[in-house]
Amino acid sequence: MLKVSNLTKKFQSGDDIVTAVDNISLFVPSGVFSTIIGKSGSGKSTLLSLLGALDRPTSGTIDVDGQ
Repeated sequence: MLKVSNLTKKFQSGDDIVTAVDNISLFVPSGVFSTIIGKSGSGKSTLLSLLGALDRPTSGTIDVDGQ
């Protein structure tokens, strides 16, 4: 089971702050296959990096099987 609540990731780019993932919430039950689709630059790779624990979110929570 995957539960994502209010996930946000922001990056500093020079003097600007870029919001790559903005307040995403989703639930994927165990045994369900899901895909993430979107335009180039929409935050898909950043979201997957967060879900795979390769990066830390600015805010929000990621729960995988209760942890």
